Amino acid sequence: MPYPDNQTIKGGVENDNSNITLLKPEYFCICAMCQGHLLIDGLEKETLSKIRKCTDLDEEVIKALKNIKGEKKKSIRGDKWIEEQGLILFRGKVYVLRDEELKKEIMHLHHNTSISGHPGCWKMLELVMRNYWWPGISKYVLSYVDRCDICQRGKAFPEMPAGKLMPNPIPNVPWMDISMDFIMGLPEAQGYNAILVVCDRFTKQVHIIPTTKETNSLGLVHLY
Repeated sequence: MPYPDNQTIKGGVENDNSNITLLKPEYFCICAMCQGHLLIDGLEKETLSKIRKCTDLDEEVIKALKNIKGEKKKSIRGDKWIEEQGLILFRGKVYVLRDEELKKEIMHLHHNTSISGHPGCWKMLELVMRNYWWPGISKYVLSYVDRCDICQRGKAFPEMPAGKLMPNPIPNVPWMDISMDFIMGLPEAQGYNAILVVCDRFTKQVHIIPTTKETNSLGLVHLY
């Protein structure tokens, strides 16, 4: 099959898309309700609704919102703070207000659910910061992972083993080195239901002082 001449290509095929824009600017706009990453059981939409209803804002956010509302022209995508679909975005990420329950809910969705798989500190931080941001988010995420009971049970700690036990020095005179302890839960006798045991580590002699389980620090001083 013969090839068409240059005139035919230039007029018919080569410039057929000259007035068509394939990648329009609005395709690059961030939609806060879109699934920017894996949607966990559809619960993140409920979280976004709670964020919209929350009103506890930082002073910096309040100032940024006033500047946004005061602008006559529409905010561009390069702005640090923007407002979109009822959500406040900081550099394209949903700003989470000062609500501990909201933060814990976001942490739970990205860490504790079966599909999350309890990621480590840095993976957890990367997952959360795909869509969310608040002041001190890094410290909050790392603290949350460190407090996860399941993670701590299955983690192999790289610390060095503990050193040898160092025994207490042996005393050489009586009543210079003593130990004290309360014994609670005894049957009440003559108004007492506990005793304070003071033991001499050299002679093993003891003094047993009757008291009550309500004894406070000041009472301990008097007993001593």
